Amino acid sequence: MPHTPFHQHHLDQQARFVDVAGWEMPASYHSPEAEHLQVRRSGGLFDLSHRGRIQITGRDAQRFLERILTRQVDDMKLNSSRSSLICSQHGGILDAATVYRCEDHWLLVVSAPALHSILAHLHQNIGTLSVTIDDRTLSTAMVGLQGPKVIDLISQFSSEV
Repeated sequence: MPHTPFHQHHLDQQARFVDVAGWEMPASYHSPEAEHLQVRRSGGLFDLSHRGRIQITGRDAQRFLERILTRQVDDMKLNSSRSSLICSQHGGILDAATVYRCEDHWLLVVSAPALHSILAHLHQNIGTLSVTIDDRTLSTAMVGLQGPKVIDLISQFSSEV
C-alpha cells in the first residue's frame, strides 16, 4: 500500500488511518469533531498526495487539453487553475479534474481511483499531437488548506493570494 511523503509525520501525530483507493491515508488524529471545528473556525492542512498528478508538456499540450477536457483552457492565465470534467468519446464522465496552467507545463489533478484509467485515456487520445504525459503522483506531494483564516496566514509569506 503506497504512503505519501508525509506518512511518518502522520504516524508521529498518532493518526488513525483508512484505505483511500489503495493508499494508507490519515482519517483523523484525535477527535474528528474537534478537527472539524478547527477547520471551520480557523483552518486545517490536508495531505492530498494520494490524488493523481499528471504533467502535460509539449508543443500541442494546450490543444490536447482542449480535446480531453470539457472546459476551455486557452484563455487561462499563467499560474491559474480551473475545474473541468474528463469525458469518454461517448460523453460519459470519466472523472472530475483540476487543470493548472504553469509556466512550462500543464498539470491535471484527478481522483486517486481514476488515475490509471485517466492515464490510459490520455495516451489513447494523443493521436498525432506532440504531447508528453508524465505521471508525477509518486514523485511529488500535494497539500490543501481550508478554513476562514488560511488566506491571512498564507499572505504573511506569499504574494500569490
